[in-house]
Amino acid sequence: MADLRAKPTKEMLEWHNYELGVFFHYDIEVFQTDYSFGKELIPVSLWNPQKLDTDQWVRTAKAAGARYALLTAKHGTGFCLWPTKFHDYHVGNAPVSRDIVGEFMDSCRKYGIKPGLYYSLSSDHLDKICTGKDGKVDQKKKNEILLGQVEELVTVYGPLAEIWFDGGILRPEKGGPDIPGLLARIAPDLICFGGCPGIKNVLRWSGSEQGVAVPECWSAAHFLTDPERNNVTCDSAGDPADEVWAPVEVDMPVRDVMYAYMGGWMYHENDADKTYSSEYLFERYLTSVGRNANLLIGCVPDRNGLISEDQVESFVGLGNLVNSRLNVHIGMSSEMLDNEKMEVWFDNPVDVSYVEIMEDQTDGQKILEWVLETRWPAYWCSKDKKDQWIPVAQGNSIGHKRIISVNHLRGYAFRVRILRSYEGAVLKSLRVFGNKVPMVFHEHMNV
Repeated sequence: MADLRAKPTKEMLEWHNYELGVFFHYDIEVFQTDYSFGKELIPVSLWNPQKLDTDQWVRTAKAAGARYALLTAKHGTGFCLWPTKFHDYHVGNAPVSRDIVGEFMDSCRKYGIKPGLYYSLSSDHLDKICTGKDGKVDQKKKNEILLGQVEELVTVYGPLAEIWFDGGILRPEKGGPDIPGLLARIAPDLICFGGCPGIKNVLRWSGSEQGVAVPECWSAAHFLTDPERNNVTCDSAGDPADEVWAPVEVDMPVRDVMYAYMGGWMYHENDADKTYSSEYLFERYLTSVGRNANLLIGCVPDRNGLISEDQVESFVGLGNLVNSRLNVHIGMSSEMLDNEKMEVWFDNPVDVSYVEIMEDQTDGQKILEWVLETRWPAYWCSKDKKDQWIPVAQGNSIGHKRIISVNHLRGYAFRVRILRSYEGAVLKSLRVFGNKVPMVFHEHMNV
């Protein structure tokens, strides 16, 4: 079978290893309770976070087990969380004049978190800034602002682990800004979520804001480019034979998803009861990171500039659950046998909750079908059975990581076998999580 067309860059391989991130959504709209997108600009005078502490934000992300974090440098209102030189609508002109982007970057580096930034390409707010006395929008001025601010963020505050573009914008040939051309010049290796055709390292969306990737999620995808807007879309499942390495980044709010659609991506008063539990976040971890995707969980600082206790509790709880259930394995292997399988053996039967499979994607995603099996002792089987391998799970995509919940599966050996693949497929590791306390079985016990 022919080799894969798409292969990851070294930057993409590193991004896969980040796995979990926290997405800090903060904007001037938290100070205007009746805000709705498209209204007049919110007065800068309302910006007044008296206790803002980006260290507290990043410590919360660290406690959750996140390896990277993103901040909304500019969201839908157009208000900039850094003192941009391209217009006056920014924190530098507010009562609390602080460079939030700069503080966030410093906090991330202080606590060993990879920093990234969100920048809304939606330009409706710029229509207000760029409308002349004749009532017409100055497209050239808009382009200068968009390109100038992206360059500011990338060059002044970089290096960035990722930049997150949200919303479409006119293609260059339609009069819009040449974002791909800019990045090719100033940061050709930068990883971009969404964005535009022609960008080297690009991520794709899962198709929802629910923390769920499709069960068979591939790292490669075929992009469909909007002929009018400078953005791309693609099938959330992807295809191992497609031509672009564009892994999935799953996003979800820390509060109820339906509420998020109605404004819950930002802070609102009296909404602590809508915060997801740590158990719920852990389940979403399994349906994203456990399906060859990265997970970004939204977090909403309040009007004081702090993360509320209900959110801190959920994030800390998530970190504890991941550490207790998926951090310390009871058995592992990184040795391929016969170029097709990996096995983990135990001296006594064990009780297993999760099995983690990783694929070496250095040369592309090559495993197309796999099976997970367990081995039961002969005396544990019915009288007509012999000591044998029993299939317990089967699938197609592995990619960076596949986590299988096996719900207290018992056995004394576990293995994963490649059933179908492109040439040169490599399993990276097989890890087993559960209870290693020896279990005593007797010959009369059948299952």
